[in-house]
Amino acid sequence: MSALRKILVPGSLLLVPLALVGCSNDAGKGAPAKAHASDAVVYEADYPAYDSFDDIVRTADVIVRGTVVGSRVTESKPEVSTEGDPLTNPQAGLTAEEAAETDPVVITVSTVKVSEVLSGEGKVAVGDTVEVSQLGGTLDGVAYEEQSTTTLSKDGTDYVLMLADHGEAAPYDLLNPEQALYTVEAEEQIEPVAEEGFDDIGTVDELAETAEEIVQP
Repeated sequence: MSALRKILVPGSLLLVPLALVGCSNDAGKGAPAKAHASDAVVYEADYPAYDSFDDIVRTADVIVRGTVVGSRVTESKPEVSTEGDPLTNPQAGLTAEEAAETDPVVITVSTVKVSEVLSGEGKVAVGDTVEVSQLGGTLDGVAYEEQSTTTLSKDGTDYVLMLADHGEAAPYDLLNPEQALYTVEAEEQIEPVAEEGFDDIGTVDELAETAEEIVQP
């Protein structure tokens, strides 16, 4: 049996449906389904899409190169917000009562050691660690997944991340889980993790030069 709910994902743009796969309903018709250890929860999220690589570079608050040194899986709930543009801030106008009734979402927060800052100097420095949140993870025996998300791996992978800054109290997140996630390969070439990422970016140095040209003070 499956269940379908709508929840608000902090940092994303739209309401997100989630499906519980493999859950049971022992209490009878109309009772809420209960998740067991074998359950999987599938998120479907809408993220902003970018027409060009220049657009995403221009939009990013920070672009860093680094490796994952740790991670944790936790739950996140939307924050109460009484102002802002609903098109860019999904929590705009969210009351305390609405926030309390909104189901939390499961996120993986990875700690990334920064080896190079390609854009956003002043916010992050080489040697810093930054936290990056992604939708999904395994919590209490239940796997939570989002189809477009590739979770950052603590296996020495050399990443380039294009990040949005949500303030000192919140982790960064990727502007788009497919268009903002890259790895550094042989001869410093930058390659997209997903097919939907941008090709032909060039080397790390070339990206730094592009960002310097695009992001003017």
